[in-house]
Amino acid sequence: MKVSIAGEHFEFDPQRKLMKEMLELEEATGIPYGQWEAGIASGSAKSLGALAWLLWHRAGRAVKWADIESGAVELNLADIEFHRDEEPPDPTVPPATPPASATTKAATSGRSAKSG
Repeated sequence: MKVSIAGEHFEFDPQRKLMKEMLELEEATGIPYGQWEAGIASGSAKSLGALAWLLWHRAGRAVKWADIESGAVELNLADIEFHRDEEPPDPTVPPATPPASATTKAATSGRSAKSG
């Protein structure tokens, strides 16, 4: 999944849960890991801010959580967007069928291709 923050794009794999990072996230933000994960799904401001903090840290930026909370590092939650890599096909839309060839049309109309 891709996450953009103010137009800057980051890769985010929700299955990547490195203990070191999750402990750092809990220590910096005070949010227990499970609550952080649920908070992202429910749109919690603190959890979304912590996600930005995590992504910035993964990108090598030494942003302090206190600076996000105080506004010293500006973070507009409206600027956080989630983009799925690939959307699965809509199961309610039938797949397009290719047009029938002349031979197929003749075979399905009750006559064989040899009869004329």
